[in-house]
Amino acid sequence: MNDITILIIEDEPTINRIVSNYFIKEKFNVLSALDGEKGLELFNKHKIDLICLDIMMPKINGWEVARTVRVSSNIPIIMMSALSEEEDILKGYSLKVDDYITKPFNPKILVAKVRNLMERLNDPELGIKTSGVLQVKDIKIDLDTHRAYIEEKEVSLSRTEFDLLKYFLQHENKICSRNLLLDEVWGIDVFVEDRIVDTYVKKLRKYLGKNAKYISTVFGVGYRFQSIE
Repeated sequence: MNDITILIIEDEPTINRIVSNYFIKEKFNVLSALDGEKGLELFNKHKIDLICLDIMMPKINGWEVARTVRVSSNIPIIMMSALSEEEDILKGYSLKVDDYITKPFNPKILVAKVRNLMERLNDPELGIKTSGVLQVKDIKIDLDTHRAYIEEKEVSLSRTEFDLLKYFLQHENKICSRNLLLDEVWGIDVFVEDRIVDTYVKKLRKYLGKNAKYISTVFGVGYRFQSIE
């Protein structure tokens, strides 16, 4: 991983130092900032592969940093925050962050999340070898350009949102447990809570609009994508 540069934007010096040291130990290149303003400065000056981003920071908060980055880049962003309410998590995903980890957390889990995300992005052998277009009803995704369309209108999805929608389209009618979705979309080496699946499905349903009815909840198990009405 010594060719991957992680930018850590965290205003608590101790957390910043500990997280940075974990990534350095795992052979990542690390840049760090103690506020959002400095973080954006580093982002604009260096080639960054992924950002680990706190929310409550001086000068420029994490929400604004993510919003600014998304204007020009689809770089992976993982938010690190003590804000654990569902509305805070959903706000993060509305800004197209790729993952959200709540404090306190084990830095080893954060490193595992980053490693898994970067491997999925950079190694096509880890994904389903499919190209072209997948379409079910008014939902269409282009696997070559990584674009999604709902009723012919393009919607901007994060990588994880896209991967989740792709999995549903590729496995129509299959009952998918939360654990299965975690393994297939997030990866077996990443440790996240089951409720993250519910959060992503809720967000995905908003994008789908009237097509959201195709994702049904299988109570006590998970979800099923089924286009038969």
